[in-house]
Formats: sequence, structure tokens, C-alpha cells
Amino acid sequence: MPERGGDVVVPAEFAARDWPLHVTIVPPFETGLDAGAIAALLPRGPRIPVVAGARASFGHRRAVPVTLIRPSPALLALHLACVEALEAAGAVIADRRHIRSGYRPHASDQRLGTLAPGEHASLTELALVERTPGAPRRVVARIPLA
Repeated sequence: MPERGGDVVVPAEFAARDWPLHVTIVPPFETGLDAGAIAALLPRGPRIPVVAGARASFGHRRAVPVTLIRPSPALLALHLACVEALEAAGAVIADRRHIRSGYRPHASDQRLGTLAPGEHASLTELALVERTPGAPRRVVARIPLA
């Protein structure tokens, strides 16, 4: 989650339309593991500074406005470590086009915030979010980045 002159407070539960500002590290995935087991697999590390890059549009109709995040060795290493840990544990990542060399770090525009090109932030935690269709999104685990 980005820090921008103060941590973004991520509620324990939120409506699907009210995602807090965040940087996607791993696309949605499915696993039979519980949240605690998944959290134990994910890397711990220092906060990761990020810099917002250009504006772009994602999605099959290019209808999702995002701000690309300039890739850094630390950010790319975090992504790869998370993907490899999840896959080693049997998780199925929904869209494999967006991992490893296809990973495009980004922050989707949210009703509650957007990153502007050139803005600096820090990733302060990894959050596992349960996305049950038709239900509120629930943060089921938090992994602090110290």
C-alpha cells in the first residue's frame, strides 16, 4: 500500500467499488490455502519506494484508468518472489499474461485516490484481499514491509 506523506489506511472490509489506493503486486489468484498459510509464504522486506510514471488504460476495452509505476529492481523482485512462492504452493494465478516479464506495475484510479505522474510513494505492506463475487472485499492478511 502506498505511503504518501502518511500511510493510506486500508479498512478491513470495503465495497468492491471502494478499493483503497494500492499497487497491484500479483493478479488475482485461487488457492486452497488459508490466509495465514499464504501470508507465511510471502516475502518480508523493507518498504519499497515507488515513483508514478505515465497514465495508461488497462482492461479489454481500455476502460480502466491507471498510473503506471516505474519498475525498480526492488519492486520487480517483490513481484517475482510473491509469484514464485504462490505458484510453489499450488496457487493458480488467473491471468498469467500479467506476471514475470508481462508484469506492469500500476495503481488503478480509485474513487478515493489516484497517483499523479511523478508522485513518490512507498509500499508499506502487502495485503491479501478476498474477492468473493457479490460480497464486500475483505483484507484477510497484512504483511508489513518494515
